[in-house]
Amino acid sequence: MLFQKLQRFLYGRYGTDKLNLALLVLGLVLSLAGGIFFWPLALAADVFYLLALLRTFSRNIPARQRELGWFMGVWGPVENKLRLEKQRFAQRKTYKYFKCPCCRQQLRAPRGRGKIEVTCQKCRSVFQTKT
Repeated sequence: MLFQKLQRFLYGRYGTDKLNLALLVLGLVLSLAGGIFFWPLALAADVFYLLALLRTFSRNIPARQRELGWFMGVWGPVENKLRLEKQRFAQRKTYKYFKCPCCRQQLRAPRGRGKIEVTCQKCRSVFQTKT
């Protein structure tokens, strides 16, 4: 009975997305910092919690999607850079990463091959590097 009422209430609502998650994490960080250092930060955290709740229960889906599009325009490149660094760290023992001296394109080669000749896929320049 209660589950059905909750289900009817949530029908047509926006729900959660990456922006809501970011707002909640930011609120958590501000809440912790406010508890340790400066108490008004904890009050600012409540604003982020409230904003996340309002976005979750909103029925104005196009407006929430525009907000998400703006956020992903800002957060997308950061997320891609973090993902690339994570992959690079995981493969650090099997691959050596370096940049092309002409176009600065990031390249990789297997470790332990000695001195090799590399052709950049982007600018087609040929150079030697040690792996």
